[in-house]
Amino acid sequence: MASSPFSIILRNVRLRASLTQLQLARSLGYEQGYLSALELGIKTPSDEFLAKLVSNLNLDGKSLAELELAVKRSRRRYTLPPEVSTETYVFCSDLWDKIDRLHPNLLQALQQMISMDSMVLDQPQIQPTRFRRARKAEAAM
Repeated sequence: MASSPFSIILRNVRLRASLTQLQLARSLGYEQGYLSALELGIKTPSDEFLAKLVSNLNLDGKSLAELELAVKRSRRRYTLPPEVSTETYVFCSDLWDKIDRLHPNLLQALQQMISMDSMVLDQPQIQPTRFRRARKAEAAM
C-alpha cells in the first residue's frame, strides 16, 4: 500500500524528534493505533490532532509549511465548484473511474501538464484574425 504525503511527513517529523509511535501518541493524548493508522495513510488527521502535533513538537516554519501542504495533498474527498464547465465534470468523473489503475508514467505526464497551467495563463490568448468581407464595389472584377 502506498503512503499519503501526510503519512510520510508525519513519520519523518516523529523520527526527527526521536520518538516512537507510542511516545508521540501518548504525548498528544491519542492511542498508538491511531498514530499508526495515520502513518500508514489509512486515516486522515483531525484538525485537533494537527493542532496538538504542531504545538507539541514546536515545528519550525519550513516543517509547518511542509505539513500543511502534505495535509492538503492527502485529502481523499474533493468538491467541484458549481461554476465549473461540463467538460470539467466529465474529465473528473473519467479520471476518478480510472484513478487507481493509471500507469505511473501517465500520472507523471498529467502532473507535468497540470504544472504547465501557470505558464499557459501567462501567455496571451491568440484570437483568430477576422477578415472583413470585401464589398461588391471593392471586389476585383
